[in-house]
Amino acid sequence: MAKYRTVTCASCEVLVINNVICHETGCPDAWKDETRECKWCGRCFKPEERSQKFCDSDCAEAYHN
Repeated sequence: MAKYRTVTCASCEVLVINNVICHETGCPDAWKDETRECKWCGRCFKPEERSQKFCDSDCAEAYHN
């Protein structure tokens, strides 16, 4: 039996295509579903803020020192 994902977005009509979340072009909340790579350690993480570049404060501190 196939498993289906249900995803909602307050800013657009979001779809799940081949298990990938797809927001409409220009959706201001699309970044919340991204997976990013930490600039310091390379670990993948889900951002908590739009401009987050590091997985945690230790990596951010190490990068800036």
